[in-house]
Amino acid sequence: MTFLELAQAVKRESGLTGGGPTAFAAASGDDLRMFHWVAWAWRDIDLAHETWSWRRGSALATVSAGNRTLSPTAIAPGFALADFAAWVQAGPDYRPTKYTVADGQTTESPLEFIDYDAYRMKYVVGTHTAAGISQWTEAPNGDLLVGPTPAADTVVRAEYIKDHVALSADWHIPTLPTRFHNLIGWYALREYGGFDA
Repeated sequence: MTFLELAQAVKRESGLTGGGPTAFAAASGDDLRMFHWVAWAWRDIDLAHETWSWRRGSALATVSAGNRTLSPTAIAPGFALADFAAWVQAGPDYRPTKYTVADGQTTESPLEFIDYDAYRMKYVVGTHTAAGISQWTEAPNGDLLVGPTPAADTVVRAEYIKDHVALSADWHIPTLPTRFHNLIGWYALREYGGFDA
């Protein structure tokens, strides 16, 4: 359902008189409140868990020889992600991976996570010999850092958490599966109930 369709459904189920809203830009009074309640409901549901499947994305970038930093949002060197919120943290079943451009994807292997402070002491302070990358960490500003400094151009694949995208135009559609869109409407009706009380 679109933002407009959700607002119309909430107005219909609320029992308020008058026709449903026709456009967000032209809405006022109760109709405008319907849009705001839908937008707030979507925000609250979307941000409830970073583990929602629709919030996860995959990113691929090439880190050039001599460079250890990949920005989530920059085009180069980086992943060029417009919807980045955070990196998925390493766990038993997930780690970012890498392979050198020259060797190809058949040599893709996981990177080991290292704490940022340990990374800084190992790869930033002083000097070290360039080699094939084997470790990664997240910088305080969100950059994905690899180490040691790569001796050759290397492709890095990482999973990330997508940021919330607000509903702000009639045609916007929430990214959660369509079969759950009614949940947004019922959550918005709860907001209306609180207002009405």
